[in-house]
Amino acid sequence: MAAPPVKASSTFVSRLREDVVGGLGSVLFTSVLGAALMPRAARRVLLNAAGAQVESGPGTAFSLNGSARNLRIGRGVYFNTRVDIEAVAPVTIGAHTAIGMQVLIMTSHHAIDPDGGWSTVAKGRAVTIGERVWIGGRATILPGARIDDDVVIAAGAVVTGHLQSHGVYAGVPARRIRELARPTPAPGPSEPESVTTQN
Repeated sequence: MAAPPVKASSTFVSRLREDVVGGLGSVLFTSVLGAALMPRAARRVLLNAAGAQVESGPGTAFSLNGSARNLRIGRGVYFNTRVDIEAVAPVTIGAHTAIGMQVLIMTSHHAIDPDGGWSTVAKGRAVTIGERVWIGGRATILPGARIDDDVVIAAGAVVTGHLQSHGVYAGVPARRIRELARPTPAPGPSEPESVTTQN
């Protein structure tokens, strides 16, 4: 038995509602939030009021698409201008990370079937960026990426998968091209010297 036809009016109304909600979100989280005259502290307050967990305010021309509730930004994170985050799924940015200009962080993924067809319905894949990460200008972080602490990502790199700590990554897709020094652990308390007694 054939499925009943979808009413054109209900499809029109649902798409209209989606467009209006998306438009209002764009005005709030792009035009207002990214305005050059808005201080970083005000951006942080606005994002937290919308449900994000933000300890550092983004820079000018910042753009957020998706849900603010999916965004977590640690303390001491630096954003250059025109950073664009799509938070359809959770995006976590660790403390003391620096994000260069025009970096794009994406979470929506369209699955591809074995025959090469792609799904028209996007599914979210979380992105996690660790602490003390430096992301160069115009890098793209793709859905599902996981970046460990203490990583440097070159300008223009396209990040997929898992980037492990203490490395420099570059290219499309990003590959580890150099090791970074690991911090030397602080010396522990010195052992007491053995005392020799003379008879």
